[in-house]
Amino acid sequence: MHALFRRLTIGSAVSTIAIASPALAQAVTINVPSQDVASAVRQLARQAGIQIIISGRVAEGHRAQAVNGVMTVDEALARMLANTGLAARMTGTGTWVIVADQAAALQGNPVAASNEASDSGISDIVVTAQRRREGQQDVPISLSAFNGESVRDYRLQSLRDVSRLTPGLLVSSFSVSSPIIAVRGATNTFNQIGANKPVGVLVDDVFIARNSAAAFELFGVDSIQVLRGPQGTLFGRNVTGGVIVVDGGRPGYDRSRLDLQFSGGSYRTANVDALADVPIAPSASFRIAGAVRRHDGYGRDRLTGQELDDQDSASARGQLRVALAEPLELLIGADYGSDKTGGRTLSSIGAGDDGDRRTSETGYPQGFERKQGGVSGRLFWKTGVGELTSISAWRRSRAIDIYSNVGASYRFLTGTQSQAVSDDRDRVTTFSQEVRFASTQWDRGDFVVGAYFADEDATRQLGSRAFAAVTGATVTDQLADAAVRSRTFAIFADGTFRPAGWLALKLGGRYTWDRKEADLRRTDYRSPANNFSGLDQAASWQRFTPRAVIEVKPVSNLMAYASYARGYTAGGFNTEAATLAAFRSGYDPETVDNYEAGFKSDWLQRRLRLNVSAFRMRYRDKQEIYFDNLTRILNIYNAASATIKGIEAELQVRPANWVSLGATYGYLDTRYDNFVIPGGADNTGNRLGSAPRHKWSLSGNLDIPVGNVRVVGNAVYSHTGNYYTGATADPGLFVRSYDLVNGQIGIATDDDRFRVAVFARNLLNKDYLLIPSTQVVRSEYLGEPRTVGATASMKF
Repeated sequence: MHALFRRLTIGSAVSTIAIASPALAQAVTINVPSQDVASAVRQLARQAGIQIIISGRVAEGHRAQAVNGVMTVDEALARMLANTGLAARMTGTGTWVIVADQAAALQGNPVAASNEASDSGISDIVVTAQRRREGQQDVPISLSAFNGESVRDYRLQSLRDVSRLTPGLLVSSFSVSSPIIAVRGATNTFNQIGANKPVGVLVDDVFIARNSAAAFELFGVDSIQVLRGPQGTLFGRNVTGGVIVVDGGRPGYDRSRLDLQFSGGSYRTANVDALADVPIAPSASFRIAGAVRRHDGYGRDRLTGQELDDQDSASARGQLRVALAEPLELLIGADYGSDKTGGRTLSSIGAGDDGDRRTSETGYPQGFERKQGGVSGRLFWKTGVGELTSISAWRRSRAIDIYSNVGASYRFLTGTQSQAVSDDRDRVTTFSQEVRFASTQWDRGDFVVGAYFADEDATRQLGSRAFAAVTGATVTDQLADAAVRSRTFAIFADGTFRPAGWLALKLGGRYTWDRKEADLRRTDYRSPANNFSGLDQAASWQRFTPRAVIEVKPVSNLMAYASYARGYTAGGFNTEAATLAAFRSGYDPETVDNYEAGFKSDWLQRRLRLNVSAFRMRYRDKQEIYFDNLTRILNIYNAASATIKGIEAELQVRPANWVSLGATYGYLDTRYDNFVIPGGADNTGNRLGSAPRHKWSLSGNLDIPVGNVRVVGNAVYSHTGNYYTGATADPGLFVRSYDLVNGQIGIATDDDRFRVAVFARNLLNKDYLLIPSTQVVRSEYLGEPRTVGATASMKF
């Protein structure tokens, strides 16, 4: 604890030193010429880094006044809308809506005001893909974004739910502690402590170091953003494939809020979600959110009777927002979560198979428990030339996962076969500090500069045992006790130059220094001669990750771009190595170069939105784990090069105010250019794992006024194409394509304060694979079965 306070103090001191420069103006520099209102407010939103919603119907026929100078956003909007018959209203969540003056009565009803402002078109979601707040249509990056309403309406409770509506994103699971997150086929199949994944997850600007800690509740968040392709310049290492950004939002200063939601259904599902915003002073507000989730098991072990794939979790997060002075704001956040389950239902389709895909035959008591939490401090200083941001964070996660690696009990095995089981315990502690400055968006350009530091301490005790066929005698009993310390420091800069109003050139780069120190003590309780200790192994790497973008806006509703970006995943050590030599050898970073072109467009007064991107990614020194038939060692190597090509498209249509439709499509053409296992298989020409060639979805959302209530509902049809889970084209590791249908229908009051609905997930009760296994016997782990239920929500 003392170390935590010392690090937070150091982080705060660094922030204080960084911002103790000569005082700048306490407002935002605005320079918006006179033009149509819709274009003017979008330009103001970009310059001020805020969200402003305006519909085509409200804006039609109005011309904004020119605004030039240093002023607050309120002052800028008042000058801009003078004599237009329009007014700006703040919703209390950092978003403004433009309404007709006769709607002034809506000032106390921000939900109705937002509906009034956006009832004719598709509104932008504010994203932070370029480390500043911008509308999603203004960002030259292939991304999908979901606001809080979409999270609620489509019941997006996990990243796997998000993946159903996101092209290029696949979320699956090997076990509860080992989720698989792949973007454009970028992932890996090893989970050694200290090893890194090529897709990053950030929650409220804080990087989640390990995928086992990347499970969190999405209730009450402001937005979820999925950025596809390398994001190495602005987000650092370990974002080779992309990054998922979760924004928990901020409490409003001037409005109390209480959201409650209760759900129940199949498998004795019982969920409670709550969020409250409480202003405690004119310049201070507090938010607390919590979620409780439980359901019975989707499967069971028919030998032990144990329920599997059940859930018992609780989480809470709090945030204190304080305006220290007019340009200075502090956000202090804390969160904690715990969850446990009986483990996964790995069902044999060979020895011991009873024909039921929802039963397991391992006969081994499994279980999973995880506790995680953290604290953070975010300081924002808005000046006349931009915003300075400091982010100090500390996080810790602990997980215990006890499971059978083999899908059948030893009693069903024969000959020299054995049932391997694992006892996997890890603890990860991370401190990070980031300082960045985002300039005002001037007519001729803008820039972002910053520095980042992270210090991660991770330990893992992996116990491995194996039981002989028929007898159950212990034939293997080993422990790999590993510790890895990872430190990284980076400086970055990204700038935009606009030689003309329709043309922008972006150039950026990040230089990163990485160092890892690792210890491994391996104990073989049955054969002590195999014991070894590898201490104080260390390696350092340096990498430069650039970005370049050309952006063209021939008209206000169309933006086309072409870009180049590089990302890399850090190197490390195989902390499960069976020999000292294998542990000491280590492996180097892998890099990806991405070439991309695309466009973002709004048509028919923002009733139709079409975004398309095409890309080509080149992998170099790709990290792979395999058994070397010459050295007879399983290890991680920089063994492969690969090419990934594809297309991603998203379509939104709002043909009427009461209905919106959506479609997404992702195409992936992946290939190993060179991957030969010494003395073994040649995987050259094979497809990359977790990379379905086709992935698409169709969605619809309706909101129909009927008297004093509204009929609300939605449906999602998603298709995931065939794919292999690894580099080998092994039929036993093949996942067949599947289709899923989710939906709900209900009624809501006109002011949206009360809502009840019935829902169905996996409506067609499709048996679909999360992961197949060929370890000793063929087996499979299925996704969730059909669940139905009801939900009631209230807002006060």
